Amino acid sequence: MSPGSSRFARLKETFYRSLTLSRLEWVGILAPIGFLLLYHYVILGPGNRLLHSATGVLLLIVFISLVVTVFSRLMFRAIARLQRQVAELSRVAASRNVQLRALNEANLALSEERLTSSVLQRVVDLSRELVQARYAALCVADESGRIKTFLTSGIGQKTRQAIGRLPSGKGLLGLILEGGQPLRLENIKDHPASTGFPPGHPAMNTFLGVPIRYKQHVVGSLYLTEKESGAPFTETDEEVVQLFANQAAVAIQNARLNEQIQALAVEAERIRLSREMHDGLAQVLGYVSTKAQAVEAFMAKGDVDVAQEQVRELSQAARKVYQDIREGILALRSQIGPDQELKGVLEEYVNEYQLQLHKPVEVQWNLHPEDIDLTPLQEVQILRIVQEALTNVRKHAEAGHVSVRFTARDADLEIEVADDGIGFNPMAVRRGEWPHLGLQTMQERAEAIGGNFEVDSTIGRGTVVRVRVPGAVQPRVGRDTR
Repeated sequence: MSPGSSRFARLKETFYRSLTLSRLEWVGILAPIGFLLLYHYVILGPGNRLLHSATGVLLLIVFISLVVTVFSRLMFRAIARLQRQVAELSRVAASRNVQLRALNEANLALSEERLTSSVLQRVVDLSRELVQARYAALCVADESGRIKTFLTSGIGQKTRQAIGRLPSGKGLLGLILEGGQPLRLENIKDHPASTGFPPGHPAMNTFLGVPIRYKQHVVGSLYLTEKESGAPFTETDEEVVQLFANQAAVAIQNARLNEQIQALAVEAERIRLSREMHDGLAQVLGYVSTKAQAVEAFMAKGDVDVAQEQVRELSQAARKVYQDIREGILALRSQIGPDQELKGVLEEYVNEYQLQLHKPVEVQWNLHPEDIDLTPLQEVQILRIVQEALTNVRKHAEAGHVSVRFTARDADLEIEVADDGIGFNPMAVRRGEWPHLGLQTMQERAEAIGGNFEVDSTIGRGTVVRVRVPGAVQPRVGRDTR
């Protein structure tokens, strides 16, 4: 290509790039004005003499045709270029919209996880889906900078075993953990910090790594490699993954706090139950001691019948305390913790309750258990209320059927323990008598978690213990709850 033609091509490209919608608007205004001036010159002005000869008319036609052709080509090429730009912008916007929608769905999915281990695995899986990467990894470092957790996504179990031990935090992994800056590469091995891969490791070229920060502290990092399309990671990919990493940091921290709160709530309740069992045993042992002394006194007087009656009462008390201890041990074993949610713990307790105490109990979930949104303390107290209610059924109700029901009342959670036993008159119960003490304990537990407590009982028609916790039902978005 000659210098002149290349210069002309550059001028055309510069002209096309300079044409914007506003400039095209001015061209559309000035072009008709120019045509009117040309018409005035040819028809009414000095150019009129060109119409008096065939050569002049021919030249005029050629000139007008040339001007129209050049103008039309310039305009349509400029419009076509603007259309391509609009189409590209639309494609980028659609792609960004898809990623943002996926980012929102990923954040919603993270909000449902409660365990740190589950959150971490969800983070690494969702990050890979966000940018359509084949492989992803997440690492969390301890205070000394050593990797204590390393999770992967997209790598099979056999491949993972073939790779061997976890990375130590050197190379690119350590670079992002220490520096706290994102890194995007078209070829991993070209970076000076790259230390290569161990035998059995999948081939990886393109790379995107971002730090996971919480309150300006790097708590971990995300690594993605090999987009499924084969293209390198883009700046948009980096932005989306960094946004997700920021949200993931909050989810990770919330999961850790939730586990700590659950552990504290469980420990506090364990101490309380242990104290109650200790106090109960102390009372029973005092009762046994008194009865034993009475038996000795009656035997010394030769009053055998009265002594035997005292022994029978002592035997009944022993059986009762044996049941109480078994039930207390069962309650201590039924603990809600970081890896044990209310539904599973309650159903396990009810199964053991039926086996040990021979009382059939039906558990009904009149809502999806995942819709229940309770704090760790609320879960613990609800479990204890149900346990206390079932204990009262065993001791006093003489019931043939017992049910535990969880029901959604708008946004409130209602828990009912109902039996078909002998019932009682709540208004006739004096303070210090059964079932006042048990009811008082359950009411205090319900009020401690912001709930409402009531008892509906009629002599000969059974009893219903009811707790209602406001705002404890939150249906999950995007899931069919029918």
